[in-house]
Amino acid sequence: MSMRDVQAAIAATLLHGPDHLPAGLFAGSEGDVLRGLRVHANTISHARLVALEDTFPHTRAYLGDAEFNRLSRAFLDAGGARYRPLADIGKGFADMLVDPVAADLARIEAAWLAAYHAADAPALELAELAGLDEAALLALRVRRHPAARSLTLASAAAALVDPALAPDVRALLVARPAAEVRLFAVDISAMAVLALADEISPLGNLIAALDETHPDGGAAIAALIAAGAFERV
Repeated sequence: MSMRDVQAAIAATLLHGPDHLPAGLFAGSEGDVLRGLRVHANTISHARLVALEDTFPHTRAYLGDAEFNRLSRAFLDAGGARYRPLADIGKGFADMLVDPVAADLARIEAAWLAAYHAADAPALELAELAGLDEAALLALRVRRHPAARSLTLASAAAALVDPALAPDVRALLVARPAAEVRLFAVDISAMAVLALADEISPLGNLIAALDETHPDGGAAIAALIAAGAFERV
């Protein structure tokens, strides 16, 4: 049996029980093998719980250790972390949280971690626009920066993560300007423009789209650029 087949067999056994363990895969009695697998499974489970604690420190502080641990175990027992690397283990955790503040906190923290691990790319800076005439500025091709994440919130959770943000912030940009992950309050109308920027687009198109819902699309785009929301293509 190849190493890949062995790993697949062990994973299937840990997920679905000893009936999935091929005979003769390990030396020793059946009892010894099962005890060893239980130790291995407990080690994996503990590592996943620690990874969830590390991923959601603000959510844990808000819920309290006991409740967070209960919800984390329920998430793991339901298979929420199967086949995921530790850096992405919390994906979907926010969806099982009923408390709107806890759910928003978990979504913000997951976005923060995703921004932290996103691909490296230089963010477009306002200083780069200073020497461009109007035609060149509007034609400048940009797209959303790999680290930029936008969230719509249902609670005052943003202020619990960053006290500099007002409690009434409901549209949030998570970005990584100058290699530092930060949170920015944005206008709710800017969220659609960030979605448009998933594809390469002239800056003028984004300004025009924002002008339809915002009193000053140019200023709103400038605020997004200053936050590190775009990369120059």
